[in-house]
Amino acid sequence: MNTALLHTLAKIEGFESVDALLEAAMLDSVCPGICPHCDYTTEVEPDQLNGWRESCNANTVESALVLARVIPKTCARKYRPCK
Repeated sequence: MNTALLHTLAKIEGFESVDALLEAAMLDSVCPGICPHCDYTTEVEPDQLNGWRESCNANTVESALVLARVIPKTCARKYRPCK
């Protein structure tokens, strides 16, 4: 679990704690996600493993539920660009 990123994500998104962030994420159809390189946050699918981040030009955004290992990385959805 990446606790530093989870704490950063919770703070940026306005949650009082990581637990509050995860509770909200589990009860919604979208989930806060964060880029580990630039701390950019956005709403993503709960099982997002490597969402696209334009300014980093990379697939780096992970959902809070994947970061917390509520959804294991082996079960998470990887971004695949359209062909």
